[in-house]
Amino acid sequence: MLFDILQKIIVLTVGIFLLLGVIIIILRYKNVNPSERKEIFKKAGYFNAWIILLCFVVSMVYGVFSHIENKKNAYAVVALNYSEASNALNSNGTRYNMFEIISDEVVEMAINKGALKNVTVKQLKNCLSVHPCVQGGVGDESQYHISTEFAVEYHASKYTDHLDAENVIMLITSAYKDYYIENYTDNFSLSGEKPDFSQMEYMDVVLYLDKEATSVLNYLYGMAAKNPSFVTENGNTFNSIAGKVYQFKETQINQNLRSLILQNGVVRNEKDYVDRLLYRNKDVDFDRQKNDVSYKLCNDAIDMYSEEMTRIVLVPTWDESGKYYMGRTKVGIDELSVMATTFSDYVASNEKEIMDNKLIINKINSNERDNPIYTSTDELIESIYEDVKEFEKESITAGREYFRHKMNQCIAVSFYGTSIFNIIKTILVFAVFAYVSFMIYRISKKFPKKA
Repeated sequence: MLFDILQKIIVLTVGIFLLLGVIIIILRYKNVNPSERKEIFKKAGYFNAWIILLCFVVSMVYGVFSHIENKKNAYAVVALNYSEASNALNSNGTRYNMFEIISDEVVEMAINKGALKNVTVKQLKNCLSVHPCVQGGVGDESQYHISTEFAVEYHASKYTDHLDAENVIMLITSAYKDYYIENYTDNFSLSGEKPDFSQMEYMDVVLYLDKEATSVLNYLYGMAAKNPSFVTENGNTFNSIAGKVYQFKETQINQNLRSLILQNGVVRNEKDYVDRLLYRNKDVDFDRQKNDVSYKLCNDAIDMYSEEMTRIVLVPTWDESGKYYMGRTKVGIDELSVMATTFSDYVASNEKEIMDNKLIINKINSNERDNPIYTSTDELIESIYEDVKEFEKESITAGREYFRHKMNQCIAVSFYGTSIFNIIKTILVFAVFAYVSFMIYRISKKFPKKA
């Protein structure tokens, strides 16, 4: 702010010299005849050493102040390079909003990312602006234009004078990329707060952990389908991480933990869980009875077919090339046989589940509550939960690396600061202005006050 004021004072001072010179010449213009005027301008001494020195000093001071002031401003262009952008959409099909580039969330992320001190979100946001690089008209359809490039400008205020302008604009655009990835890409998020396992039945914990691991696997398989060859900074692919998660799920959750609980009858509340299993057995037994009746019904229907109805039936048929042949077709007994086999498998599955539940009930009834196996089970649950969380974090990190790599191509950012050529150009323009001002003032002094 101070340098901006000093810069304006210098320009104003030089401008006053120019204005005074012009006014003096106008007021004294009639005091000399045309030949004298011509002589004054001819002998003005346009290459006066003192004026040149004064212009040089003033221009250098102005240039220093201008450079310091320009360092407080920075510009960037955010270009959207994905197909949906031409329809003013985000990559996931939602409506694009350019003001999200300088939203409170993005500014706060930039402050945290750059560890910027002594500045609030509101103070920094007030220094930022965004607008389309190409603005379409509204007069007729030919003037319509959907911009895919947006200019982001930063102009420091008294509250942000201590910040580096180029660093700020780089932090804002980097934070916007992270914000875009989190909100508009197919991202995976961590599950909610850790449940209280002490209030859950052990087998319910197994189901919970299995579900969490499965959700991680589904995310990784989906990402592998997008880009199976993508390699993270740690040298992993989505398939390699998925392989580790699958192996862990099958070994630690479905084998070690599940087997430990079932084989030892480990439960939180013996009576409640036994009642659950007994109710489940009744429900499954009802399904078993229905499937058994359906199985017997299919067999009875098969027995009703006569021998002549069970032979192979050939029908005239044409293949895709139009050639004629006799093709075998199914008859009713074939369908009934398939259905009978299916219902038989259902019955076997129902009976197995009932027997497994009865075995678990026997294990529970024979188990002692002070058995140290409970401590081992709780420790194993905590260990598995922490490992699942680590797999979630690894998957999220890999996903974000992929989307960051993808967004670097889909969202391009160009930075524009103050170049040395612009500074030199500014100094030269001001030097010419100062030289003209001082020369006009010096020439005005040669005009006599009176004729």
